[in-house]
Amino acid sequence: MGIKLLALDVDGVMTDGTILYTGAGEDIKAFHAHDGLGLKLLNKLGIELAVISGRTSAPLTKRLDDLGIYHRRLKCSDKITALNDICGDLGITLDEVAFMGDDLIDLAAMDACAYGLAPANAVAEVKAAADWVSERAGGHGAVRDACEHLAEKMGTRLADALAGTKVAQ
Repeated sequence: MGIKLLALDVDGVMTDGTILYTGAGEDIKAFHAHDGLGLKLLNKLGIELAVISGRTSAPLTKRLDDLGIYHRRLKCSDKITALNDICGDLGITLDEVAFMGDDLIDLAAMDACAYGLAPANAVAEVKAAADWVSERAGGHGAVRDACEHLAEKMGTRLADALAGTKVAQ
């Protein structure tokens, strides 16, 4: 498998899809630590990471910064244009991209990429279009499963990326 980039949606993929607001109107998001470590290890195996989301928030930006995901397009409604821009930045094509999404807005991006992934909580149309569906829901380890799956497709394991290094989740 010649995947060089894993691009992810956020709500429903990196989170469980719940959108919480404080009394002041600020977003609160919950991310799974296993997903974070999986992403960092997949990156150590040579896969670039990107996030494309229709929304943005301070918690999301903080999480992406913590994970070292700098290829990002937030408040983005045209995910294919965003993917093409990121591919251009990296000097790759959509034939080298895996995309993980969960809702109808993600279908075009999944179809444009070489490999589509979905969490267990994805809508039926997305699961039907995906090349692989996690047994776990978004925000509950689906991204980690996807990272493990892609590593296996590469003929390795995420654990192989550890090799005596410390990686924060």
